[in-house]
Amino acid sequence: MTTNSAQRITISLPPDAARYLEEYQQTHHLTSRSEAVLKAIQALRDQQLAEEYAALARENNPERARFLEGSTDGLEASDGSEWL
Repeated sequence: MTTNSAQRITISLPPDAARYLEEYQQTHHLTSRSEAVLKAIQALRDQQLAEEYAALARENNPERARFLEGSTDGLEASDGSEWL
């Protein structure tokens, strides 16, 4: 993220949320709190997109919707042990 293309905003967080943000930044080796907040916003956007795709699939074809519930690929969960 370049500073000349970024929009500056100010937010206020409860102390526990601010501590979590700092810890997340440090444990994930992010360069700034802004980068941590950006990751949170991207996760929210991804979650919303997944929910919207699932809703669309249910509207258009309920049979296809089952593949979007919990997994976007339609495969059963696996720990990979069957390949060892």
